[in-house]
Amino acid sequence: MNHNQWLYLQTALFLAFYLLLYYKITDCTLRRRFAVTFVVTGLVLLFWLPYVAIILSIQLLPLALFLIGLALFITRNKFRLKRNHPPHPLLRAPTMNLAPNFPEDPVMQQLLQLLHEEIGLPKHKTIRLETSLNFDLGCDGSEAKQLMEALEQEFSLDLGDYDTYRYFNPPVFDVFLKRRAKGRGEKVPLTIGMLYLAIKTHSWDTQTLENLS
Repeated sequence: MNHNQWLYLQTALFLAFYLLLYYKITDCTLRRRFAVTFVVTGLVLLFWLPYVAIILSIQLLPLALFLIGLALFITRNKFRLKRNHPPHPLLRAPTMNLAPNFPEDPVMQQLLQLLHEEIGLPKHKTIRLETSLNFDLGCDGSEAKQLMEALEQEFSLDLGDYDTYRYFNPPVFDVFLKRRAKGRGEKVPLTIGMLYLAIKTHSWDTQTLENLS
């Protein structure tokens, strides 16, 4: 097999490998982890350890890993399940109590539905705009991370200067993130009203949202 044929074979194998990962890894979090791993590995082999690819006679290995990782990252939310929203979230939580004058427009209904699916809403506790996700609903760690990712995708929300450590503790098992979260001080309440305002304006401005809430 000559050099060009070997390159064509490598390309075909890497393409098949990418397609396998593309259709098999449907969880967005797992997909993102694989993506970061491949991108970092590809960059390391490309700039710091290029001789590894030469020794293995797989010249396309660094570039292929980088491109596969990049493609997986771009399509990380490709297989996130789309929610079939019922007419009103009370259909999913029939005993949920909403405070007087609580907004019930389609945006709030969709937000409550998402909150109910992602973190659960209490059935016998009054839900207010001032109800906080972290203090009142006990949302934290990986649950909070998944929720904000869902909000970002579901409402095309630009998170702007949103700082997860300002409101939530990182996942217990993630030592690196726990180290980054140090020095943030006491947590600030993140309320349903803040999320509602952010969704209505399609952007997250920490100072504005916290002042208005």
